[in-house]
This record gives sequence, structure tokens and C-alpha cells, in this order.
Amino acid sequence: MAAGLLGCETFISLGEDYTQQCTTLTTVYRDADKDGEGNKHEPLTWCGDPPPAYVTNTLDCDDENAEVNTRGIDDQCDGIDQDCDGKTDEDFPRLDCPIFIDRQTPCQGRTACVGEDVLCFALYYYDADEDGVGSTPRLVEEPGSCAPPPVPLGGGAWVQEGNDCDDANPSIHPGAREICDDGVDQNCNGTVGKVYLRQTFSQSVLNTGAAAERWSSGTNSGFVQATPGGVECNGPEDDVTGTDDGNVVGVGLGACVPVGTSGELESPVVDTTGAPKLWLHFQQWIDFTPAGTLGAPPALTLSVQQGPQRTTLLSLVKPGPTEAQPVPGWDEVKRELDAFTGPATSLVWSYESGDAAGWGGYAIDDVLLVDESCVDAP
Repeated sequence: MAAGLLGCETFISLGEDYTQQCTTLTTVYRDADKDGEGNKHEPLTWCGDPPPAYVTNTLDCDDENAEVNTRGIDDQCDGIDQDCDGKTDEDFPRLDCPIFIDRQTPCQGRTACVGEDVLCFALYYYDADEDGVGSTPRLVEEPGSCAPPPVPLGGGAWVQEGNDCDDANPSIHPGAREICDDGVDQNCNGTVGKVYLRQTFSQSVLNTGAAAERWSSGTNSGFVQATPGGVECNGPEDDVTGTDDGNVVGVGLGACVPVGTSGELESPVVDTTGAPKLWLHFQQWIDFTPAGTLGAPPALTLSVQQGPQRTTLLSLVKPGPTEAQPVPGWDEVKRELDAFTGPATSLVWSYESGDAAGWGGYAIDDVLLVDESCVDAP
């Protein structure tokens, strides 16, 4: 009887010449370094499970080195293709490195492997819209040189600052001025300056405006006003004071608020779900206390309300009185609120009066709640 096929364990039948016939033939490949991957140049026809030191794949590009296979990491500057992808050293860290034009003037560079050497090549970015920030990176061909690549025939420039998210628009690049509520990411930081709450105070907004813009305050809440620097007191039914800057909500302005008065002013509830973070901008006006006044000053705190939970952000209490107090004036407050996104978010100003008449107070205006600091379109 003729010899059976090597490794055959199951048979269909005995043929007329008594040859043993195998049900399935497979090709297996030598795995000399026993890393689980075979050498395509050393095949073997086999019947049944592969014998020792053979596998069914042809993934190995160096069957004499167990550290070279498709699971390898090609992060050594040695000219060897450790992961069998046809490239060498592509995972070697490309680190920043300076190249000095002279002893004091460097250009930006990036390391790269050349054979087994680590060299520094100047790094440039193609700036198509010539706004000073590029997008497509390129290493120069000569190591140690700061000379930029040739400018393409279509124009543009090579610069050393990258990350332009729209290299066809010179008004869009990192560091550009972000415009509120236009749906465009001018400064390439991943957000678009979306406005969640915007209020420049007026009597119609506070008292009779639509629900989406109306602020709420209780009767005799303490939010009565006097003209900044003046003496006229307005009642709670007239919650807005006109100024040269527009209209403001005054809070606890001197003798207009009796001792022991407290109250709150709450913004409309807005949905800030999905905002990466929130920025609050507002103008505050501070009426400093006249020198010689005794007692405790009024206090104003700013909080974020989310459902039943309230978190105090800051207090606008000012020290005083002294002879050296500056004259009243406006200043702008910007505050990052990166922990307060959600479906029901509002701002609350809470007021506590002082214990003596004559103390100065506060006013607020131009409230803006956005997903990043931004300005209105010109």
C-alpha cells in the first residue's frame, strides 16, 4: 500500500491503488521564531492541524526575530521594520528640537530618523490664506537648516505656526477674535461662541418681556435703585435705572434700601446641555461708600441655579469706607463656569442689606452667558 499523505488522520476511502485519501489539505508556513506568525517563503502542504513550528498565516517579515511581527512597535531609530508594515521607524517619537539660525535666533524643528541617526529638521506649515497660521506640515529636506521650502506656484507662504482650521479664510485661525452666535469657529478651538443668555436690561425685559427674557424679582426684594451717584430712589415696580451706559439693574444703592432687606433677582432658565464649558460676562457698577459711614456694607452674591441646586460663584462685596476710594465706575467681569452645563440653568443675584444707611451699592448690566468668550459681529 502506498504511503499516506503526511499528517493525514481522516480518510474518504481506499482508492483502487490503495492510496489513502485525505478529506482536507491545507498549506501551513514555517514559524521558526515561534512568535505565532509564519514565513511565506517556507510553505508546507499538510492534512489536519499544523505540526509544531508551523502556522496558517504568512504575516512575519523576519522569521528569525521573535520581536519582529505585526504586533511589534516600530518606535526605535534602527532602520528595522518592527511591525512588518513595509515602513521603518514610523513610530519613533518626533520631538521638538531647536535649530539656531545664529546664537540667539532659533527656528522650530522636529526630530526624524535617517538610518540609525536622529536628526533635527526645520518644521514649516503651508499658509494658503497668508494669515500667519498654516495647516499642512512639512519638514525641510536638509537637516539643521532653517531655510523654508519653496513657495508653491499658486501662492501662499510657509510659516512656523500651524493648526489653522480653515486655511482658505484669513479671518479664521488660532488666536482670531471669536464672534458670538454666528455658528463659525473663528479661533479654531472647537466651539462656536454660542450665546445661551443675553440681556441688556430694560424695564420691558424685567417686568413685561417674554418668558424667555424676563428676569424675576420679589416685591420689596431690595432691588430698588438710585441713579448712580444720585439720590433718587425707585420702587420695586420700576426695576430699571437709566444711565449714560444704557439701562442697569441697581442693587442696594445706599439709603434706598432699608436695613434688614434681602432679596433675589433670577435670570430666565436656559438649556446649556452640550456646552464644553460656559463663560459669564457682565458689567458691574460699584458705588463706593462715603468716608465716615459706620456699620456693615450690603453684600451681593452671584450663584448658578440648576434645578433645586444652587452654587455660589462669587461675592461683590467691596471693602470700605476710606478717604482714598476711587470714583464710581464700570468694570467688566468674566468668569469661566465649566461645571454648570445642564437643561435648566439660571443665574441668581442675591442681596443682603447692610446695617447702616448711606452705604454704596451695586448695579449690573450686559449679561452674557456663552460657551466661550466672544464678541458681537462688527
